[in-house]
Amino acid sequence: MRKSLDILFGITSILAAVFLVTIALLILSQSIGRLLGHVIPDANELAGFCLAAGTFLALGPSLRQGSHIRVLLVISHLQGTARRVMELLTLVFAVFLAGYFTWWMGVLSQESYSYGDASAGVLAFPLWIPQTAMTFGLAMLTLALIEGLIDTICGRATVFADRETSDMTE
Repeated sequence: MRKSLDILFGITSILAAVFLVTIALLILSQSIGRLLGHVIPDANELAGFCLAAGTFLALGPSLRQGSHIRVLLVISHLQGTARRVMELLTLVFAVFLAGYFTWWMGVLSQESYSYGDASAGVLAFPLWIPQTAMTFGLAMLTLALIEGLIDTICGRATVFADRETSDMTE
């Protein structure tokens, strides 16, 4: 199962990177266009959509890589059962919040699609496209948190805690 999740989160990381490269290409084309006297319509708006998609798609993979900032001030002073209970409570709360946001972002995406909502710019870009990417990114974050919760319940170290520990010792 872990191998399948590694592949899924790898694909999600690649998608996030594609959106970030797209931002660079949009800004570069806009800059070159200015020098040549051409306007790239709605490049800033499309870059903003790509930023939202790339950021949300990177949430799950970056959690699994241990690159999210976790405040370990309290938990670092706990040992054994107290630490495990605190991690369980935190992960249950995080899964609930991430699932809640995923659900409502999905509802917003579906409503935008069914109403035909589009951006106000020249291109009238359909809003459900970046919203769907955001929903998928939130779903990947929720999945990463569920994976961490299951690992904690089973008494295993989470993937992100393993990577945090290895980063601290290097």
